[in-house]
Amino acid sequence: MSLEIQGTIISSNISEMGKMRYGYLGIETDEKEHLKIKVTAFTKYDTLDLGEKVTIELESIGTEKVMNAKKITLAK
Repeated sequence: MSLEIQGTIISSNISEMGKMRYGYLGIETDEKEHLKIKVTAFTKYDTLDLGEKVTIELESIGTEKVMNAKKITLAK
């Protein structure tokens, strides 16, 4: 399943291992819904900075309830 959302990064728990970054982002959507988004070593991103308005392409892996970010871009 693939989905695209837009919102603001309100929290970040990102770790670095070499050049890779992984962890979780807290997103507040335009509808004021709060989501927990998983960032993996395979996530392509423009920014992971707090306060940035972003568009996130999500994918579900197996039966996981947490959505994985496939791509994070700055919102227009």
